[in-house]
Amino acid sequence: MIQFPGEVISAYLRQQSDVFTDNDFYLYLKQNGIKTTIDEVHEILHMSDIVFPLIDEQYVTRAGAFLGRWFSFKPSKEEIEKNAFIIGHRCMPFVDPEIAPDSIKVFSNGLEVSSSPVTFSMNLAMDVFALYGEGYIIPYIFNDKSNTKFNISSIQYNMPSEITLTAWSLNQVTHGQKFKYGDRILCRVIDWDKSIVEMTLQKSDMDGLVVSESDILREEWYSYFENGLLESFERHGPSRSIEEQLSFLFLENQEQLCIRSCGSVEEFLSHTTKIDFEAYGVETRIWHSGQNVPYVGKWNKAVIEKDSLMTEMAMLFTPQIIDAYLENHIYESKKKRKTEKLEEVIEKIFPQNIRMSPSERRFVMLNIGKRHDILKKNYNNFSDFTIAEIRKRALELFTQVNSLLCSIGCSGIEILEFPQQELVILTQLYSHIVRLLEEVENAFLRTELPVEDVSVSIDGMEETFDEIEGTLKTALEMNRLKGYEILKDRC
Repeated sequence: MIQFPGEVISAYLRQQSDVFTDNDFYLYLKQNGIKTTIDEVHEILHMSDIVFPLIDEQYVTRAGAFLGRWFSFKPSKEEIEKNAFIIGHRCMPFVDPEIAPDSIKVFSNGLEVSSSPVTFSMNLAMDVFALYGEGYIIPYIFNDKSNTKFNISSIQYNMPSEITLTAWSLNQVTHGQKFKYGDRILCRVIDWDKSIVEMTLQKSDMDGLVVSESDILREEWYSYFENGLLESFERHGPSRSIEEQLSFLFLENQEQLCIRSCGSVEEFLSHTTKIDFEAYGVETRIWHSGQNVPYVGKWNKAVIEKDSLMTEMAMLFTPQIIDAYLENHIYESKKKRKTEKLEEVIEKIFPQNIRMSPSERRFVMLNIGKRHDILKKNYNNFSDFTIAEIRKRALELFTQVNSLLCSIGCSGIEILEFPQQELVILTQLYSHIVRLLEEVENAFLRTELPVEDVSVSIDGMEETFDEIEGTLKTALEMNRLKGYEILKDRC
């Protein structure tokens, strides 16, 4: 059986449970017939979302970091009444972040615990999916395979009071014992690659007013959790998601946090007064209670440079974006029977404030021209028709966001001089539209693309951009004038 390089790399990074070096990974690839270099290996490891760099060129995968580590959660009264529990965010960050919670496999005493559709209150669903963060909670809930009644586009009119979600039987975890409020479910991942989680009943040992040893240990756990998070904020900042924040926390504090007498993240957040959910642009992070999360902080101030914004954009920008522009160009040309010059398309992709030498511009023109000819030759007007208008709207917004980001990034003005929350939102909009366009450009998913839901998403992004555009343009102009005044004084 022929193995492709991507399959070989994925198999290693998803199943390797021991700490390894870049040389170990290099030798593994070499043994499997993949030609590469140490520099390329280094880049693969540092770009991977499922690998943590350690010291001395050592690495650990998420499987290695979280396999077999203890964590727990306490089912709500509603779940106990219905004799079924939702997983939601409760296995975060121990399972694969790319797996939907309704696809996790639950085992207890060696037997698989069955799941089935169960109707819960929307309030409970919002609580149990909260760690996915603002902007992602609703998609995770509504995309649950057991929800066949509501779609995301319907919530702009009315949020349902109840929703049917995938749930697992409490009876099959307790094995005949009565589950009462205060009891916990103790968990550990037993196969990270296949997202298999073992769950067992952990009875509450509360006896009237007597404080048990487990209660004392759990209180210590909350203290370790809080101190670890506060230290992590200084070291890692807001990270890319709440999930990543928790990944760093549990990786760096395994001995104190991954114990049998552990609490849960959701209980901790109701327990602490120092840390809470806080807005981070259009998303959410766990942060110092009542404080805004800035774009620049101790965690990145030393490496933030004038061109860092452009570097971040370049890392997100993918070939699918260029394909989207070119396919939109082909579609519009056929529709209007009028050919827009390819140079005009390139100016949308690369705004004028991105400085390119004549030779660089010729090189870009040549390669994009070749790509245009390939796409035009294989263009299928019928399959493109269903997503053409959505793609056009997304590209129009991307052009505006891209242009403003380039204006800021190429201005030579320090990033700290711009309004931090608006800058955070602008960079988030950029990455969100990139992901959206990548989905649109995925030929295998086009027929399944939820066009109506995507349209609602673009509506929200357009409104958000309208709200921040003026503030950032004003800051850009004022800083330019400030720089002009300084130069004028020197003359």
